[in-house]
Amino acid sequence: VISFLWATIILIISGLPGESIPKSQLWSIPHFDKLVHMGLYFPLGLVLAAEFSLSSIAWLKKYTIVLTLSIVALYGGLIEIGQDYLFINRSADWWDFFSDIFGGALGMLLFTHFLRKRFFSKNES
Repeated sequence: VISFLWATIILIISGLPGESIPKSQLWSIPHFDKLVHMGLYFPLGLVLAAEFSLSSIAWLKKYTIVLTLSIVALYGGLIEIGQDYLFINRSADWWDFFSDIFGGALGMLLFTHFLRKRFFSKNES
């Protein structure tokens, strides 16, 4: 459920018309927008990995990494396509897409390699 809420937030932010994005000195930092993409998709990867890992459905647990990366990549790709064809004054960028995947992968890795141990006893993990 949390992953759907976060995905909705990503969609809303990504769909904002270009001129409605607040002007800031931060945007003048080279590649700052890539950090924003990673920052948006990091929580998505983390939450998806948590939801799959903590699921009572065995195949979701088993394929947590593949499912998380696939969903992050698919969603990031669809958002980029939407920015190119649907959203006002926005454009698609391959580096944004790669930043989405990288951010989601970092979030997933944080959960699967460090936080999962907090949710499972040593006998279960």
